[in-house]
Amino acid sequence: MIIQEAKHDFDVAILGNGLSGSMLATILGKQGVSVVLIDADQHPRFAVGESTIPHTSLIVSLLAEKYDLPELEHLVDADRLAKHVCTTCGIKRHFGYVYHRPGQTYDPKEGLQFGTSARDENHWFRQDTDAYLHNLAVHYGAVPRQKTKVTGLEIDKTGVKLQTSSGEEIRARYLVDGTGHKSILGERFGLRDNPCRLKHHSRTLFTHMVDVPPFDEANNPLPISYHKGTLHHCFERGWFWVIPFNNNPLSTSPLISVGLTIDPRRYPKPDIPAEQEFNEFLKLYPSVAEQFKDGKSVRPWVSTGRLQYSSRQTIGHRYCLMSHASGFVDPLFSRGMFNTVEVIHGLLDPLLEALATDKFDDEAFIPVDQQQQRVLNYNDDLVNCAFISWADFDLWNAWLRVFGLGTFLAEFHLMNGMSDYTRTGDSSYLIGKTQNPVFCDFEDPDYAAFFSDSVEAVEAFEAGRMTSADAAKRIFDMANQYAFPVPIRKDALVRAHWMKEEDQLTERDLGFVRRGFRWALTTPLTRDVVSSSATFFRWCAHRPDPHLGVDSDSHIRDLRMPQGWGEREERRPSLASHA
Repeated sequence: MIIQEAKHDFDVAILGNGLSGSMLATILGKQGVSVVLIDADQHPRFAVGESTIPHTSLIVSLLAEKYDLPELEHLVDADRLAKHVCTTCGIKRHFGYVYHRPGQTYDPKEGLQFGTSARDENHWFRQDTDAYLHNLAVHYGAVPRQKTKVTGLEIDKTGVKLQTSSGEEIRARYLVDGTGHKSILGERFGLRDNPCRLKHHSRTLFTHMVDVPPFDEANNPLPISYHKGTLHHCFERGWFWVIPFNNNPLSTSPLISVGLTIDPRRYPKPDIPAEQEFNEFLKLYPSVAEQFKDGKSVRPWVSTGRLQYSSRQTIGHRYCLMSHASGFVDPLFSRGMFNTVEVIHGLLDPLLEALATDKFDDEAFIPVDQQQQRVLNYNDDLVNCAFISWADFDLWNAWLRVFGLGTFLAEFHLMNGMSDYTRTGDSSYLIGKTQNPVFCDFEDPDYAAFFSDSVEAVEAFEAGRMTSADAAKRIFDMANQYAFPVPIRKDALVRAHWMKEEDQLTERDLGFVRRGFRWALTTPLTRDVVSSSATFFRWCAHRPDPHLGVDSDSHIRDLRMPQGWGEREERRPSLASHA
């Protein structure tokens, strides 16, 4: 039971009613915690950070089960999202990356796809999904204070006292700051690193558009249209994003989220409007310009300075800077919302324990700070090396495998833990087995060393100590020597809703899949990584295929694709064999 004290109006005060604050408030409210949810703005409102990844959806699904909140599960299933939340969201079946050189039409062999899963991920129209979460938090008891600014803040050993622009005094036992880069706590206590410790440098300009057609559907050798996923147009030291909200048959939205992110050291910010600068970049890349020739923005452009910021600490006595209030790197790889839900999961146990026992010892929250700091450092290396690698396609092709090896393996470990938790109710399965993880408790134990060595190779290229070809070769050589497991289990795939219990998936099929993952992630020729069931058998057979960058008859194994698996129809991918 939560201890109630007369001198506190609320158990928890949350600053910021966006995705992170509202989701945390919903869960706390369901647990009987009294919450006040404060924001200077109001819903509905624009927000960026729109593309989910399997990690995001898995943890939201876990939170839904662990805290008996099926309404959260609505957010991660495309059909339930349209039925219960809104019809303004798109789907994401892959990360699509197309490489560009100035003045040249793109080469289809320099397009890459990393499939998300057998379950569609989502492009969230944040105006609607965030409002849904805010209303859900209020439904479970959170007291909303919209259009309310915090004008005064005091924290001592007994609790938190806030003064608001309406003249209200709010007292709470604990304070969570989810206000993003303008963190109230960060400013109040001087928690920002100055200068920012992060290596990466980028700035961005973005808007929403209509009349942006799918990219290059007629000349795409890969099995899934780029329009069915998050499209990245990559070039040296920068990238365009294209996130469709209109690629889902259930969507009623005509909108596309569009942005350009670039290194300000290479491309200093000019004194011109953001839309004009965007159009100047389009002139450099004819294939991208063709996609945007009829595009029209429906809201004002936003142009930022440097995006990166970091904090020397993210927790203190009776407070926490959560997710983007503590630091940020770059939207590349869609890790923002994953990191947000991950820290919500990490914060809940110590916070609920502190509220129940009235013991707010700083030591109990140190793991939350450690988690946020290591995630920020990992994201910094991950994105910084991607920007460096865009100097050469082969190096970028290698670096993308480093990302894939970490992400896919961690997802499988997490899925297994979730399945075991669902079966037993034992929360110890939700604690990863990795010692000193680099970004996630569920990553493969040997990934940190592989990642560190790969970062070293890319940075050696940047410093001029290694050619791009040598750096790429070194990464692929290390990947082939890295004895990573592929811990796929049918029960875990069913729990993650990647397949149904009645689907046929034998141990022989799983063996194909495991070998396919290993080969696809460590072979430079593959362009289509984890997109369709038929591809798994092509991988295992090692036959010439349009999913390869070049034709190759080498490494043919005595494997045959079951009849009917060869069609490259565009459909929801499946891991289940019907042989």
